Amino acid sequence: MQNPSRKKGEAPVSEMLNEQIRHLLFLNPLLDIEFIKRQLNMLPSQLKNDKLETIRFLNKQRESYVKETSKDIKKDIKEHIRNWEKEIGPVAFSDVVELIEGKGITIMEAAPHLVSHRQIEQWLSAFLIGQPDYAKKLSFSFYLHEIRKNDEQLSLPRPNLLVYGPSGVGKTYATQKLAELFQIPFGVVNCNSLVQEGIDGNSLTTVFTQLYMQYNEGMSGAVIVFDEFDKLFEDGHYNQRILNELLNIIDDNNTLSFRKSDQIYNYEKVSMKTNKMLFIFTGVFRGIEHIVKKRLGDHGIGFSHGSGTCFKGDYHQYVTNDDFAKYFHRDELTGRILQYAYAKELKEDDLASILLHSVESPVTTFVNYFKIRNIDFSVTEDGARALASASIQRHLGVRGLKSLLFNILSDDMYALDTQQIIIDKDYVEMKTTWD
Repeated sequence: MQNPSRKKGEAPVSEMLNEQIRHLLFLNPLLDIEFIKRQLNMLPSQLKNDKLETIRFLNKQRESYVKETSKDIKKDIKEHIRNWEKEIGPVAFSDVVELIEGKGITIMEAAPHLVSHRQIEQWLSAFLIGQPDYAKKLSFSFYLHEIRKNDEQLSLPRPNLLVYGPSGVGKTYATQKLAELFQIPFGVVNCNSLVQEGIDGNSLTTVFTQLYMQYNEGMSGAVIVFDEFDKLFEDGHYNQRILNELLNIIDDNNTLSFRKSDQIYNYEKVSMKTNKMLFIFTGVFRGIEHIVKKRLGDHGIGFSHGSGTCFKGDYHQYVTNDDFAKYFHRDELTGRILQYAYAKELKEDDLASILLHSVESPVTTFVNYFKIRNIDFSVTEDGARALASASIQRHLGVRGLKSLLFNILSDDMYALDTQQIIIDKDYVEMKTTWD
């Protein structure tokens, strides 16, 4: 029976301490499994002070593991996971990611049986907030990419993905986070500043040279983002030769030739197949909604089509592969992109949730700054909503949240004459009157 004196959803201190101890025990593969089991068995009878002492001890032990650089650490990690699952129970995907951080072992090496598109999506949702469709499709693309590049014999679809939507909503950021998760070479091509091959400047193969200089042959399974890809189709930017070069690069049977280094003269070239690489295309793609509108009929949003289907919201969520085929006017291109994902404009609730709950919330950097100055810093729920509203009014998006926070906190960051700073609605409204 639930304790009526406890607020709904609030875990008692003892349970929170138990979970913290369990977490710290898992995050140290240098601990003997029998020692771990004894510690877990003692938890029900331990007093609060004893648990706090155990946490201090385990934190010190954890510091030793973080500094560990022996060649056997990969073996220790794999054995630790196997022993935990055998002797104690299931392990969480996110805990394994934390366990292997900085140890030169990938999640596919440490615990391949835990990797699934759903687990990847759940992990990504802690970083990418308010984009469920994008998170789902991007996670599946990376999952399938991992299988493809690690199995030379198995023939599987190539999960190239196109992501469309406004700037500043996490299109490139999410791809970079998953590349970090799987420790995959990652490169970005800015399509807005491309030149043709043979002309001085950034060409399509520049990013491959940069990756080769860092990873050599290890770049064969890289993830490449073609950012602002839509710029190649706008008036004044369309370049038939660059698109033809791109089609050759993303072709399954192509072997790409590019420079080994960034030397301008006397350079060597290297040839490499691109069939194990994953290509992500991102952009705003202004005008795609007009193609959808024409296909559905010019009745506006929130209408019932003649077929009886009711369309609600904005036209971007109804984009199909055929709509992009009309946008591109290149059948070869649509045949090489299997998925399309819409990264929608973030609303006030989404931005507030990013501030309060995202693993990489912009708030964290300011918490850290004031902490080293012994100042308690926090953001209330209504403060987060006020910040989100201010960001939307100024068209700042997610990227602008940090600069907005810096602007309103600059006086307090300089003064350092208080012991506590609470960012609530009144504080934000007072500090943003400069507009």
